[in-house]
Amino acid sequence: MLGRTLWALLTIAVITAAVQTAPLIADFRSSFLVDGTAELSTLGYLSEDKNDSWRKRVRTTALANGDTHIDIIGWGSRDPYTGLIDGVTPAWQQRLQGLNDAGLTPIMWMRSDDSPELDALPIKEKIAYYNNVIDNVDDQVSHYVVCLECDEYMSAPEVNVLIQNMRLKTDKPIGVHLTPGMRGKEKYVQNADIIYLQTGFSKSESEFRAEIEYALTLGKPVVVSEYSLDSTSAEAKRYGDIACSYPGVVGTGNGRGNTICESLKEDAKVKFVDEYDDEIAVFMLALVTLSAAYGLQMNLPFKAQFNYVQDDNYEVMMVAPVTEDLDAGMTFRDDGKAMGFIRGNFNVFKNLFKGNTKSTQAEIEDRR
Repeated sequence: MLGRTLWALLTIAVITAAVQTAPLIADFRSSFLVDGTAELSTLGYLSEDKNDSWRKRVRTTALANGDTHIDIIGWGSRDPYTGLIDGVTPAWQQRLQGLNDAGLTPIMWMRSDDSPELDALPIKEKIAYYNNVIDNVDDQVSHYVVCLECDEYMSAPEVNVLIQNMRLKTDKPIGVHLTPGMRGKEKYVQNADIIYLQTGFSKSESEFRAEIEYALTLGKPVVVSEYSLDSTSAEAKRYGDIACSYPGVVGTGNGRGNTICESLKEDAKVKFVDEYDDEIAVFMLALVTLSAAYGLQMNLPFKAQFNYVQDDNYEVMMVAPVTEDLDAGMTFRDDGKAMGFIRGNFNVFKNLFKGNTKSTQAEIEDRR
C-alpha cells in the first residue's frame, strides 16, 4: 500500500508540473457598461428578462463601439445588469450563435454578484452548474471568467476550487474578476490564466496607471475590464488606449479608441504551485482534482474530496478502502490539523474483533 501511495503522489507531482491551458487570443475588446446605466449592459444577454429587440440594440451598440468580444453572464439573480438567469435554456445556443455570426465572440462570465441565493449554495451545486454551462457553451465562447467581483462573496480557496474543476471540462482560458484593485487579493488569481482588472471608476490617470502596473507585477496577462461607467465615452476610449500601451495587457472591457493591445508571445501556463504562499492548499487542490478526473484511469489508491470550503478555510478528506466494506482515511485542515479515521458500521467492527474482515452479503446490502 505504501508503494502505491508513493507512486500516486509522484504521478500527481509530475502532472501538476505540466498542467497548461490552450493559447490565449490576444486583444480582447468589449464594453459591458454603456451610458452609466444597466439599460444596455451586455451582461444580461442570455436573460429571459430581455427580448430579441433589446438584444439587437446591444449588438448594434457593441459593434458601433468597435468591439470584437461580448461579455455575458451565465448565472445570476437580483442584479439589474443581468436580470434572472438560473439555468441553461435551449435558446442559449441560438443566441450565442447569433453573437458569433455578428462578429462578437462571447466571453462567458460564469456568475454574477448580488445573488445571495447562489452564495448560499454548497460548492458541489456550484460545480455542477458550472459543468452544465461549459457542456452547453464551450464550442461557442472564447474563454471564461469564473465570477464577477468574486471577492465580494467567495473566498480565495473556493475560487481556486472552481477554477480547477472548470479545468476538468475545458481547456479554454479562465479569468478572475475582483472588486477594484489587486493589492491584498493575490491569492484569488493564483490559478487564473487572465486577470480581469477592475481599476475602479473616477480614477486619475496616475491612479489608473498605478493599478495596471501593480496587476502586471503578478506575472499574468491582464484585461483591463472596468474603469468607466460609459464605454462609449471619450474618457473610456482614452483610458482604454492607455491600458493597451502596457506590455502584458491583452484586452479591454470598458471602451477603447484605436489602439491594439499586445499579442501574447507564448501559451499561458498555469501550475498548481507557482510562487504560492500556501503550497499545501494548492497540493490539496491537486489531490481533489486528480482524484475526480483520473482516479479510475490511474487506479489511484485513494479518493480525495473537499468536505468544505468556507471563508479562508478548507478541509480535505482522503479515503482508501481497507476491505469491501471498511474504509480508512485522513482529514486535513488549512490550520494544519489532521485526523485519522476508520469508517464502517457496527457489524463491521464486530466482525473485525472476531477476526473476520468481510461482512456477510446481507450486512453489506444493509449498509448500502
